[in-house]
Amino acid sequence: QLPTAPHLPADLFTACLTTPIVMALRVAASSPLAPRIPDLAQKVPGTVQDRRTPLGELNWIFTAITDAIAWNSLPRAVFQRLFRQDLLLASLCRNFLLAERVGRSLRVRPVSLPRLPPMHHHPLWDAWDLAAETCLAQLPAMLEAQAEGRPPPPYVPSSFFAEQLTAFEVWLSHGAAGRTMPEQLPVLLQVLLSQTHRLRALALLGRFVALGAWAVDLVLSVGIFPYILKLLQSPAAELRTALLFIWARVAALDRQARHDLARDGGHAYFA
Repeated sequence: QLPTAPHLPADLFTACLTTPIVMALRVAASSPLAPRIPDLAQKVPGTVQDRRTPLGELNWIFTAITDAIAWNSLPRAVFQRLFRQDLLLASLCRNFLLAERVGRSLRVRPVSLPRLPPMHHHPLWDAWDLAAETCLAQLPAMLEAQAEGRPPPPYVPSSFFAEQLTAFEVWLSHGAAGRTMPEQLPVLLQVLLSQTHRLRALALLGRFVALGAWAVDLVLSVGIFPYILKLLQSPAAELRTALLFIWARVAALDRQARHDLARDGGHAYFA
């Protein structure tokens, strides 16, 4: 008979794979520091598709963190196969990282094929814990206002992405000389989806690709090409200088990128 816990679903592994955000929030809600509200994890407002809502923001952060953990922990070929070639497979693999972390905390070890190295101890999980706990801490006031028919207090968005950009900026200033892999690079990919941080992210990305061919190679390996290609459709004039510089570096060093740019009509942006 498998062990069970009252605050966790009976099929823990399946719950992690199919409803990762709710599962991760249930674990966070069991912390002694979390508000004592029944079924708190199910009461986070919003949808996972809308990044402007608390639930959507948490899903966005979860995607960025699990991508970054995998990119920093796996061989490049394995990362590309599991996290970049198929959207459904990538989602399952991200959720498996959560299953491993939750399972390890309960002395259970999920296994995969191919076998993946342990990733439950990566420091970026601390950033996820902070984001989840910060969200849960705001829920009691929001739920109380809802019960009383009052407008809820405004939700304070997570500072995760701004902090990761700052960490990447520090790495550019002090760690770039060693040509080490900056663990924040996959997070930068997700930040490009945010209008709030997009200009700063592009400026930092430009500083990174200016370091040389090895930096451009890392940028392409993390899967950033489709994102900067889509940004060529943006009418925002303030992005033009940064995009021109980044694309000049990429096109100069990667023949396939030049071919893909011409195939998709992106070259018209530079005319």
